[in-house]
Amino acid sequence: METLNPEGCGVSFYKTMIVNGTEVMETQYPWMVHLVVHVAPTEYDCGGTIITKRHVLTAAHCLIEKNTYAHKVVVSYGSVDRRRGKKVEASKMLMHKNYDATTYMNDIALLEMKYPFTFGKDVSPICLQMAPVSIVGKDAVAAGWGSEYLYRSGFDFLRHTTVTVYPDLICAMRYLNYWPGLQCCAHKLDTGVCSGDSGGPLMIRTAFDRFQQVGISSFVTGECGGYFPDVYTRVSGYANWITRGVSSSAGYRPLETSNAYM
Repeated sequence: METLNPEGCGVSFYKTMIVNGTEVMETQYPWMVHLVVHVAPTEYDCGGTIITKRHVLTAAHCLIEKNTYAHKVVVSYGSVDRRRGKKVEASKMLMHKNYDATTYMNDIALLEMKYPFTFGKDVSPICLQMAPVSIVGKDAVAAGWGSEYLYRSGFDFLRHTTVTVYPDLICAMRYLNYWPGLQCCAHKLDTGVCSGDSGGPLMIRTAFDRFQQVGISSFVTGECGGYFPDVYTRVSGYANWITRGVSSSAGYRPLETSNAYM
């Protein structure tokens, strides 16, 4: 059985929280992973986070495209350069059974690795916010390899930016299908998540100087970094689902693996 929020989770060797689309230093976010998702006949990029020695947390919409499920997922980890990172294949995936591709409700998924991660300075899990604590008005960090503009190619090097978590009322006024207990939204003009950042984390720094994941990048509307807030799946709203998912293989779909990534 894998353990969530183990001792040593969320530790970063860099203290800055105020960033704006800049490149990340090595070991700054050692839980970040880059995903190459294969959905026949194409492939695309997403992000995710290491939460146990065998599990990555990401968005459900990263693993399905036009009702076709991913058949292979390659995970790059241990480096801010997605080309230089170590590679491992996911052997199974678990999407929330009530994921809605139209409204992005229940946009959450888990990947189980073919081989376990070896934790160290460059690879370690992030802490998860498991209880529904208010984060309104807090500065939070979003990170990913995504592009600056919609439908453009992403970056080779991990980037991060600071955004502010908005009140649920503002999010609900903008998005009719917004669910406060299961989603959160954040915004800062001229910066934010974009194509290729999906599945990556929204993170806050706790009073104990640990990074804690509060959201999973779900969707944006309009231009990236525009006037509308970005929406994230709220981690605390799925605490029980995540706990069950890392404790049992029930409901997982198998993925193709090979001997190419060892």
